[in-house]
Amino acid sequence: MKILCLHGDGQNGEVFQSDLALILPKLQNSTVNLSLDFADAPLLWSNVPAKDSPCHELRSYKYYKEEGAKDIREAHGWLAEKLEQESPYDGVIAFAQGAALVSSFLLYRQWYDHELPPAFGFAIFIGGNIPLGVLKDLGVPVSNETEGVVAEAERQRDRGLGPSLTHAAKARRAVFNSDDCFGLNLNKMPLELKIRIPTVHVWGERDPLFPTSTQLAGLCDPYIRKIQVHGGAHEVPRDGKELTELAELVEWCIQRATWPGQMQL
Repeated sequence: MKILCLHGDGQNGEVFQSDLALILPKLQNSTVNLSLDFADAPLLWSNVPAKDSPCHELRSYKYYKEEGAKDIREAHGWLAEKLEQESPYDGVIAFAQGAALVSSFLLYRQWYDHELPPAFGFAIFIGGNIPLGVLKDLGVPVSNETEGVVAEAERQRDRGLGPSLTHAAKARRAVFNSDDCFGLNLNKMPLELKIRIPTVHVWGERDPLFPTSTQLAGLCDPYIRKIQVHGGAHEVPRDGKELTELAELVEWCIQRATWPGQMQL
């Protein structure tokens, strides 16, 4: 079992490995021949930790500089090359910008190269999102409301605040409302723009960006999707019970990906 692990904006593979350190023994005990590849993003960003990095690491990396489709597609080239050289990967665990990279890669692949098999058998998205520039580039109608939700979430993050009261009030409803997932009408999207591999979505109830994680979850097949909301912010869960739950969800995702019907997709 080989899993690619992709860190967030301004981190590196070593930081992400440290973030996941407490659940790795649980996974290694339950999964035979587990191999985890903690890769560094291709762009050296600075010698100062950025917004996704809680640690004082000197070297920080990005997959792309801007969240426009052009920069993200260029980053897809790096991921495609890595997959070509080092595949097969059974699955991926990705945080923040790493999750945005993977989710957008999967959607473009399904839309433009639908004859190809999925790049991964399963995906674990922690603090993930799908950039609106990607959805627009794929022809998805993005409403002013959706753009406003994302802009407000980013303002809350930049101010060092938690979720806005308006977003918090809609949190539970948005997960199950296909007509209005923080402004996105998921029912108007073609099946090719739904991620059809088993996924787990993890975000913190104190993360101001959680609406974007909810939107990503909405773009994944609800029948093979699990969601964990932990008590933290924009981070990997740290509480013991929450880590145990996350490890169990990862195990579920691994097992679900091996079902015969799933492997034929």
